[in-house]
Amino acid sequence: MLRIVIAEGILIGVLSWLIGALIAFPVSKLLSEGVGVIFGFTIHFAFSPVGVLLWLGIVVVLAAVASFLPAWSASRLTVRDVLAYE
Repeated sequence: MLRIVIAEGILIGVLSWLIGALIAFPVSKLLSEGVGVIFGFTIHFAFSPVGVLLWLGIVVVLAAVASFLPAWSASRLTVRDVLAYE
């Protein structure tokens, strides 16, 4: 039970990272162009693959840590306690 809940938390974290990474690229490009137009100069746009992978690692670690306490609590319950609670 512990591994299932932690794996689910990590999966949700990775999916949110993927959606965020896909949205971040075009939004960052538009913002850099917009700020350049406002201030009258061009801003060099660079999207770092190393930074994206670093954030993936951070997201996986944070998702595992955030999932651990609920997973640990769920693994301590018996089937009888869960059914009595419902």
